[in-house]
Amino acid sequence: MEQYPLSWVFYITFIFLTAFVFLNMMIGAILEVMSEEQNAKQAQKAHDERDEIARQLQAVQVQLAELTKQISDKR
Repeated sequence: MEQYPLSWVFYITFIFLTAFVFLNMMIGAILEVMSEEQNAKQAQKAHDERDEIARQLQAVQVQLAELTKQISDKR
């Protein structure tokens, strides 16, 4: 310290920058995991909605077939 009296500035700056980079990396990793979870939930919701639409379409097709049969029976 006697030869370089301002060397503490370098060390303090290095510690702060290193802590900032490390904290930034941890926050980035947490946000990445949260983003993946959100995307998985959205994909599951979309899949469930497609299944419901397919069930409704199936019911409409059955009703249409019944109506078609009733019309052809009346002719």
